[in-house]
Amino acid sequence: MKNLNIIFILLLFPILSYAQDQAAAREKLYEGQSHMNNKEPDKALAKFTEAISLDSTLALAYSSRGLVYYLNFKEYQKAIADFNTVIRLEPNRAHGYYSRARLYKYMERYADAIKDYTKAIDLEEDTDYYLYRSEAYIKTDQRALALADLNKVIELEPSEYHYGRRANFYENIKENKLALQDYDKCVLLRPDSDRPYYLRGSFHYRKQQYNLAIADMTKAIAIKPGSPFNLRGRADVYRAAGAYSAAINDYLQSLKVDTGEFVTAFLTTINLVSPLVRAERWEEAQKYASLVYEENIFRYIRENPMRYFIDVVRTDLPAKKYKEALGKLDLADREFSTLNLDEYDQRFRYTDVLFLKAYIMEKLGNYGQAKALYEQALLINPSQPDVKLALSMLADMQITVAANDVSAPEIQLISPQPSRGLQVVAAGSKSDVIGKAKDASGIASVTINGVAIAKIEEDGLFVTSLVLKPGANTISIVAIDKKGNTATQTFSVLGTTVAPVAIVPVAEAKPVFHAILIAANDYEDSGIQDLVNPVADAKGLEAILQTNYTFDKENFITLYNKSREDIMQAIVQKSSAMGANDNLIIFYAGHGTAEKDKFGDVDGYWIPSSATKGVNASYISADDINKALKRSEARHILVIADACFSGAFTRSMTAAPGTIQRQYDSPSRKIMASGNMEPVPDNSVFLKYLKQNLTKNQEKYMTAKTLFDSFYEAVLNNSETLPQFAAIKNVGDEGGQFVFIKK
Repeated sequence: MKNLNIIFILLLFPILSYAQDQAAAREKLYEGQSHMNNKEPDKALAKFTEAISLDSTLALAYSSRGLVYYLNFKEYQKAIADFNTVIRLEPNRAHGYYSRARLYKYMERYADAIKDYTKAIDLEEDTDYYLYRSEAYIKTDQRALALADLNKVIELEPSEYHYGRRANFYENIKENKLALQDYDKCVLLRPDSDRPYYLRGSFHYRKQQYNLAIADMTKAIAIKPGSPFNLRGRADVYRAAGAYSAAINDYLQSLKVDTGEFVTAFLTTINLVSPLVRAERWEEAQKYASLVYEENIFRYIRENPMRYFIDVVRTDLPAKKYKEALGKLDLADREFSTLNLDEYDQRFRYTDVLFLKAYIMEKLGNYGQAKALYEQALLINPSQPDVKLALSMLADMQITVAANDVSAPEIQLISPQPSRGLQVVAAGSKSDVIGKAKDASGIASVTINGVAIAKIEEDGLFVTSLVLKPGANTISIVAIDKKGNTATQTFSVLGTTVAPVAIVPVAEAKPVFHAILIAANDYEDSGIQDLVNPVADAKGLEAILQTNYTFDKENFITLYNKSREDIMQAIVQKSSAMGANDNLIIFYAGHGTAEKDKFGDVDGYWIPSSATKGVNASYISADDINKALKRSEARHILVIADACFSGAFTRSMTAAPGTIQRQYDSPSRKIMASGNMEPVPDNSVFLKYLKQNLTKNQEKYMTAKTLFDSFYEAVLNNSETLPQFAAIKNVGDEGGQFVFIKK
């Protein structure tokens, strides 16, 4: 009997020892989890590893260690190995598949993530599994499957949180009515909570429905008056709507009640400077701009172009150092062109920079630049009463100046450009004479060698052609303004029977090529028919330009199914940031329209995804594009548009004659469009031949006009549209040509 007891004890010992190891392993697991809660990943990793060494079957230890590996140390393969072990130990439990799926989603391996989420759902229905799988479906553009998962989440748990997630999904796919229904449902489910009102108010804010946004934000504040988060939210809306005094009051109240629980004071302090500037409360603006530095807030905007705006308000404006201020704001202007346009608040910060630049231009007496800057600010955000007032005052000032004008017009000769008073051209050929006449009261007439110019553009540009005789040719230009003041300029051109020496087609500095690709497939207004091909056309053009021509990937901006404001901001920012060595293509594919106003002039429009049918203010007009491009110093800008509107853009103007080099040297602002005033089909023949001829081209240098001519007849023969190629009026075209350079 005694021997039997000894045997029993010997058999029991390994079992007791294993039980002790299991208990110790769990203790290490709990310690590791405690370290994770205390944000001590190194210590947590060590404890989880100890737990595994004590009990190699403890699945939760592997799962916890895997999370540390990928969340804290980015060691993805080690994390995958741990999650694989969890699945091997517990193949019929969902947790291992769910953990590995989250890692795959984090690694952007969305197809693998979807497989694991699906396996987890097969083993156990859980709202998180459906919710995260829907996010992976969204990333892979499987909208129907994403929506099915979101619907399932709401079926399992119809909370305001999940309705809010589906509302966000609907908003992102432009289903705004359905989004609003879900935001309304959030409010109905939790009418006593501030959060649903804040979410719905934020939706209205993004849709520029400022009165509705303010009403919801006010309700949120009434429910939770001590929330700096809600106060700052309403202040942001007031600021966007141009109600600067109300915005200031809310920002100040937000700072007063802020305990750091919901929102840090630094963001409120930075945002407060803007409405103080707009309200011209300069001393307070300087005070809070200084606080950005004194309270060590600056580190949060070290990489944000608003640092220049803050510094100008803090230092340069009080000292009236206007030129120094403009230099800093120019840097801000350029840096904004590199920012993510999806950051909604950046739109208003950028218009703050434009406003302050315009304000300083006024102080320096540069009213033309001030007007252009104010107009661009309004293109991006129409709700700026101070900008509208400034433009009105500038218009009144121009009327006064024009009424008292006693100065002769200024004549600028663009082509041919005299060199020591002499320009050599081939005799017997037509030579374009291109110039500009400017005057405060406006130009009444321009004559060249006694012959009146039939058409003078709004910006004073005029063009005509002369046939030159052999030998010296005298060309006399006379401009008369509307107050009767006269200016005359005479220059000589030598006509020779020998053609001018060809110029090697190489620029002094390597040209840089940029592109903004705009396409609208999906329209928010159900009254506007969705399209199928525009986004695909834009992507196809992008691939050709990057593969065959000297366009670098980092110089592309793609705007697919974006709002009017997003598009205008991109064009203003990108074009304004360019210098004389930059060349820009702006491509648009989507709905377009054109109509005549009461004076018989043609107004042309692009119709962006956010447009409301029949509301011209929600469209992008030809005048909007002209204003957006006015400040650009780019060498060439070529607009390629697959829409019917081009007649409203163009003026009749021939290309600069001569070699590729001469055509490149003269600045240009041209449009190449698929149609004039007729409808353009979704399946575009114009785009087909444009892309085909860009691909087939074997020449090192090809002008935009040469490209257009290469497929013009093919489009005429295979469609009902009349393609257009011409200069864009009033934005600085001087007869040059955009030049495509083959790789």
